Amino acid sequence: MGRLFKQKWLLLKINHKRSEMVSMGVNLGLCAEETIKCSQQLDQLLNDYEKCINNSESQSLHESSSELGQYIKSLLKRTAS
Repeated sequence: MGRLFKQKWLLLKINHKRSEMVSMGVNLGLCAEETIKCSQQLDQLLNDYEKCINNSESQSLHESSSELGQYIKSLLKRTAS
């Protein structure tokens, strides 16, 4: 699954689960077992989204540093010639 697609998919799931949890909280109460389970599921989705974002950022940093390293090597080769 593509990174951006996964992020958007997770955001949709998060928004749906949040709405579901609010509805359960209103109808069943905040301490109801179903509401608490839904809250825990929302927490897991939020954690998954956070991991997805952090992986994207670290991968981007790795790609940027790799490109910088290649650029420096090319400059050194030109200077040595």
